[in-house]
Amino acid sequence: MQQHTLKQSTLTLLLLGTALSLSACGGGPGGPDRREAGMYVQGLGGPGQMIRPGPSANEAYSAGMDLKKKGDCKAAAEKLKPVAELGPGYENAQSALGECLLPTAPNAPTDQVLEAMMWLSRAADGGWTEAQGRLAWVYALGPTAQRNLDEAAYWLTLYRMNASMARIGFTPIEPAQDAAIEKAVGPERLRAAATRAATWQRKAWIPPARTEQPGPERRGMRRGGMGGGPQM
Repeated sequence: MQQHTLKQSTLTLLLLGTALSLSACGGGPGGPDRREAGMYVQGLGGPGQMIRPGPSANEAYSAGMDLKKKGDCKAAAEKLKPVAELGPGYENAQSALGECLLPTAPNAPTDQVLEAMMWLSRAADGGWTEAQGRLAWVYALGPTAQRNLDEAAYWLTLYRMNASMARIGFTPIEPAQDAAIEKAVGPERLRAAATRAATWQRKAWIPPARTEQPGPERRGMRRGGMGGGPQM
């Protein structure tokens, strides 16, 4: 009994340490607030649940990314959305889902564009570098109705200053796209964006109360990576 209590206490401390370490994620000074940290300390599946219940988020994420790479974004989105809806720690799934939903046509359906930007914004606010770069492109050169050069300059600046570029697996936007965004926004907007970006803080999206969704498997203690999504 004492050994079981010790193990559970150790896991709780590890989760607390992980929650606190989120303040270093995303290249900004912001960290989790009391409510966000509580999600990790109490257990992602609720009080006393050390592992989030449900099917494996790792498997769903991997399957979704495989489909995305094959160009089947419709099927990929079906796999990625339940993972993205898990909230903090799954910003990579949110970013990939947003990319899959984002149409390339200049006059694409507004509802589809808005859903794509919603997921990209959630991931970008959470510090996911690729989402920040993608948002910069959308605001500068994406669907006509969504273009906003001030926002493009802001997200390009955050993308460029994000320390997470150093992580393994980071996928940068193409140099030609980076240059095209910079040309579109111009130097004056970039200077204004630098001032605005200096006060940026990470803001994790906390999903509402939910029913069973994909989560790490209890067997083998597989658990989605904090501050960046599923890890194998």
